[in-house]
Amino acid sequence: MGSPEGGMLPRWQGGGLQAVERILAVSIRMVGACLALLCSACTTMAPPVEPLASWNPERNVEVRKRLMGDRSRDIAILLAFSGGGTRAAAFSYGVLKELDNTPVQTARGKRSMLTEVDMISSVSGGSFTAAYYGLYGHGIFEDFEQRFLRADIQGALLSQTLSPSNWRRLASPRFGRADLAAEYYDQILFGGAPLSALERPGAPWIVINSTDLTTGMRVPFVQEMFDLLCIDVGEYPVSRAVAASSAVPIVFSPIAAENHAGRCGFRPPEWINSALEEDRLTSQKIVARNLRGYLDRERRPWLHLVDGGISDNLGLRSYYRTLTVTAEPVGSSYLLPHLNAQHVLVILVNANAHPHHDWARDQDSPPLLEVASSVSGSQISRTSDDTILLTRKTFERWVEENDSPERPVSFHFVEVSFDRVRNMSEQAFLNNIDTTFRLTDEEVDRLIAAGQEVLSQSSVYRDFVRLIQGAD
Repeated sequence: MGSPEGGMLPRWQGGGLQAVERILAVSIRMVGACLALLCSACTTMAPPVEPLASWNPERNVEVRKRLMGDRSRDIAILLAFSGGGTRAAAFSYGVLKELDNTPVQTARGKRSMLTEVDMISSVSGGSFTAAYYGLYGHGIFEDFEQRFLRADIQGALLSQTLSPSNWRRLASPRFGRADLAAEYYDQILFGGAPLSALERPGAPWIVINSTDLTTGMRVPFVQEMFDLLCIDVGEYPVSRAVAASSAVPIVFSPIAAENHAGRCGFRPPEWINSALEEDRLTSQKIVARNLRGYLDRERRPWLHLVDGGISDNLGLRSYYRTLTVTAEPVGSSYLLPHLNAQHVLVILVNANAHPHHDWARDQDSPPLLEVASSVSGSQISRTSDDTILLTRKTFERWVEENDSPERPVSFHFVEVSFDRVRNMSEQAFLNNIDTTFRLTDEEVDRLIAAGQEVLSQSSVYRDFVRLIQGAD
């Protein structure tokens, strides 16, 4: 049939109903494919962790003894690595290098200060350095800079997120950006290693800290904590622990962990019941309430773990909480290495920055993103100052309780921070390095050098090195 003008019908009109049917058929197939894609995404989830078969507190003690190796018994060196992206990772790496470059003569022979480190407690960006050192030991100085510090981790994670091959999984409510990041960290850093791989004889105890999004409570990846949940943390991937520790909310999704409480025969320590019976509100009672809450699996079947910096941006709370909360000398001895040591050194590697703002000179409102960053940074700074004071007072009280003429004890505290850099222009440069997972080679070089410089120039650190010469 011709058109009114005598020409042929346009191609889109040709075939009449047949054309419409073809269009509908294609549309239906497309809708079906989308539905199939969405349905398959619903089944995507991170690999599950098997529950703990049987609670075994004796094994926890054995692991601590194995980690002790042949380190000197009368000295304890405890490190805390703060958050702050690659900035924190590079700064703490510089401190490790300086410890390795510091020789000390002990009753066990001549060795570096690094080999005497008993424990590293870390959060967020600092957890990458802590976990890598815990897994590979001295090998960290061979390839960590190229594999992580100088790599564009941020760009790689963004590419992974935008890759169509990952869209199906990321559409799932049970698989998020932090799960994808954990897979990437496995590829470039950890090779699928479980946390039990950190339990090398003579290695420091690595405590990677995260935060439970529901309760705001610090959740360290140690068996003593996960015993409550009846989870074998030794089988937990290092990459997922680090991903949880550095999962900044909104930027990354939480890492989900299923609660299996009540299935392994776990018995809460006595101090929890004693604290709950107290009439007055104490630090012990607050922690006891939170811990008891995890035993109720019906109410808390899942934990959603995010950046450890939310509950403690310095990594220090592992130390003072153990001394102030458990109140059981026998039980605490394996929660904090060398609780009976004669000389204790705590080194805090604090990569928190204090960028300068000239807002007070202008009536105009500062940019929204800068305001948000400043508010969160100020809150972290104030909380961090409180944490430092609490930690120092706790250890000073420990000295008072344990010091005697026959056996004098000492506590030394060193804070390695940008504020301790003597050159003011260098200090300003470091304070203006962004919290990101992508730094320039120059920024990495200067962060590493600053970590080494501040520690080496610390009079407290030098005093401790002189003190422990020949210690056993």
